[in-house]
Amino acid sequence: MIRQARWAAVAATVALLAAALPALAQAPVKIRQGHSQAAEENLWLMDTPAGVTPNRGKAYDFEFFPFRGADERFKAYEAGQLDCATGTAASIIFAVSQGIKLKIVASISKESTKGDVVRYWVRADSDIKSVKDLRGKIIAINGYKSAIELYARAAMIDAGLDPDRDAKFVVIRFPVMGEALRTGKVDLTSLVQPFTTIEQKKAGIRALFASRDPLPFDEDLQTLYCAEAFLKEHPAAIRAYLADFVATTKWYLANQAAARKALAAAKKVVSDTDVLAEVPDSYRDPDGRTDIDSYYKLQDVMIKVGFQKNRIDPKEFIDLSFLPSG
Repeated sequence: MIRQARWAAVAATVALLAAALPALAQAPVKIRQGHSQAAEENLWLMDTPAGVTPNRGKAYDFEFFPFRGADERFKAYEAGQLDCATGTAASIIFAVSQGIKLKIVASISKESTKGDVVRYWVRADSDIKSVKDLRGKIIAINGYKSAIELYARAAMIDAGLDPDRDAKFVVIRFPVMGEALRTGKVDLTSLVQPFTTIEQKKAGIRALFASRDPLPFDEDLQTLYCAEAFLKEHPAAIRAYLADFVATTKWYLANQAAARKALAAAKKVVSDTDVLAEVPDSYRDPDGRTDIDSYYKLQDVMIKVGFQKNRIDPKEFIDLSFLPSG
């Protein structure tokens, strides 16, 4: 009888484990997501009550980690601390050319004349009237080998200047670039939203050129990339994550005022709703898709300004197959 009781207990334990296995197998995959400080509002919205995320807590879950610049995100990504992260097309091309393995899986926002673009500013009373006048000046950028630095260097080369010899580049965070310009610490700065609108309201600054002047084609401003190994191990979770990202993006585009209020309430943006209501937005593809041809054009510019020497094939690091098909 004792032996039978023991076998019954063992059988009951096995049955409980068997019943628990499906639940364990269906536990949501945790995605560690790194992101930047600008142009990613539709992604950040996923981490607010307004996000359209029916798959969260089922197929996947996520934790967002903010970073000042792409260089810091890449360091965390290379250290295995992030599964996915965001980056500009230029920073990703440079990273891949240096041997970093990743796959772009979606476009978050674009640098396009269909929406707001990055502009470069001087003080209103500055003697800088054209890009040619940047000789001997100090230029603020958000990070080395960034898209912000790329646009400035390309504009200078087009104007007949040598960026390495004729100007000095200093790294400054976006939120304090306006103050650095006004106090004379730098002579030229780039501004991204909402900081552009905030600084324009203060007056005293003047636009010198825009990103699309030296690069007259559309490109990804912010993209979403993930580790190849993570994609192979969790394809269903990534598809569910991106399905929710696309759904959230479409809701964001259709309900921008409500979306911005939700972002402000969740402290995902550094401005109040009154200012946000006036901020022009970047263009965003509602389906999260990118144009691979633009990466070839962008790479040509990067080689021109000296950001890289070895040419790579964008088709090797872009994989849009995880996005919803329709």
